[in-house]
Formats: sequence, C-alpha cells, structure tokens
Amino acid sequence: MSKISAMEGQAQSAPAGKKSGIAKLYSLEEYFDFEYKAEGKHEFLDGRIRAMAYTSPAHGEIQTNLMDALAGCLKAKSCKRYAADRMIYVPDCNKVFYPDLVIVCGEQVFRNHKGKMKATLNPSVVIEILSDSTEEEDRIDKWGCYRTVPSLQQYLMVQQNAQSIHSYRRKSEREWDYSYANKPEEAIAILDCLVQVKEVYAGVEI
Repeated sequence: MSKISAMEGQAQSAPAGKKSGIAKLYSLEEYFDFEYKAEGKHEFLDGRIRAMAYTSPAHGEIQTNLMDALAGCLKAKSCKRYAADRMIYVPDCNKVFYPDLVIVCGEQVFRNHKGKMKATLNPSVVIEILSDSTEEEDRIDKWGCYRTVPSLQQYLMVQQNAQSIHSYRRKSEREWDYSYANKPEEAIAILDCLVQVKEVYAGVEI
C-alpha cells in the first residue's frame, strides 16, 4: 500500500471546550466534504482523517505491472481493475481506503455522497503493495477490515523489497485459503488469472 504520513489530515485540531491535543473525530459525511476539496488523498479511519503520502518508484512499477498483467484476463471476465484512485468504504469498520489495486466484477455498488464522491462498496479483489512502514497495518488491521466485506473474494499483499506475493482467497464466509509465490517462474492466481512473479517484478530493483 501507499506510505502514510505521520501527519493526519487538515482540521485535526481539538474541539472547542476540550484540551488541546485531543483530535477531533469527523463524521463520514464531513470526511467526504473534506476529501472532495483536498489536494491530496486521505483515508478515513472511523472518525480520523489521515493523509497519504509518497510512494516509491518500486511501488509504482509493481502497480503498473499488475495492471498490465491482468488487463486481458479481467476484460474477458467482465471485471474492471483500478489503481490507487479508487475509494473503498467498509461499513463494518467505518473506514475509507485507497487500495493500491482494486478489481470489481459485475455491477459496482457505491456509497454516493451528494453526487460528488463515490466510494465502492463491493470490491472483488483488493491488492496492497507492502512497505516497511505499512506492512504490519496491511497484514493485521486492514486485512481484518477488508475480510468483513461480503463481496471480497481475494486479498493480496505484494512485497516491494523482496519477490514475494501473499494471497488469501475466500473459502466460505469466515474461512480463507492462504497461498504465496516467491520464485520468478511461479504463478499466483488472481481470481482465475494466472500471473507470474517475474511479471509482477519486471523492471523493479530489489
């Protein structure tokens, strides 16, 4: 996933009448209003607004490689892929994320805010590209949140400092099958699209 800055979004000052240093909590509607006007992208974490920041060249290469590798197969399946500009809302966690790559199969369902912003509610696949600063969050916090989404069929974590891809595929409502690939000639199935490790890391300096 993208690196996240330590600074939280604008207007994180303490509410009137409370000690300074206590961050204000925002409603989802306030977040959407803020995000619509903001220059950069921000995540919504159950009341907190957090800015997203710099991503490495390796991150960008991996993201592009995945988009290219999946293009033909997903088109045949009537599925669409989106890079990090696709907003995902997870109601059970009350959080909004911008995953590094999202796949949606079939008709999309949105959380529509005033006709200005739409957050996808029914992702089929979510892929996060790990970094040292975000790996723990992607493996624990985000994964715990994403798996509450009924439509989600697969969650993948792609390391950028080693050739290693980790996949969780839904087996039942509460069961997931885990697999990984870490050799250049190995392939991992994203939905039913086989992608080789060497395709994902082509041109990436590790």
